[in-house]
Amino acid sequence: MTPQLRGIIIAAMVIVLLVVVIFGANLRTSQTRVAELERSVDAMSEALESNVLTDSPEKLQRILTDVAKAGNYREVSVADNSGKIIATTNSARLATQSDAMKISTNKAKAQKRDGVIIIRRAIIVAGDTRYGNLEIRVAE
Repeated sequence: MTPQLRGIIIAAMVIVLLVVVIFGANLRTSQTRVAELERSVDAMSEALESNVLTDSPEKLQRILTDVAKAGNYREVSVADNSGKIIATTNSARLATQSDAMKISTNKAKAQKRDGVIIIRRAIIVAGDTRYGNLEIRVAE
């Protein structure tokens, strides 16, 4: 093997290794971001309990707007158990029905769709009563 060929092979291997390391780092960063978003939605869902109980849609709407601004979220919505959106930062969705918001878990769960990360979690009140769902949409 000539020294030139050996140098080219080593350079190619270094480049491939560098690409693999960068890809792995980007994947890990993305996974960490999603996990942090899930944890923040868990905390927000628990913090909303007392505000949901007051049955003040205006107050809930203000809180969601503040949360969206503070977290730099694209959209924040709350739906009741039937999936009807009762408060949202997206006025076009207010009072609409969302089948996706009918079902949610006691722990935040994220999904990626069309360049948007969507995180949903049930809002639990009085220990074990499910009130509805919280949904946050963030640009990927």
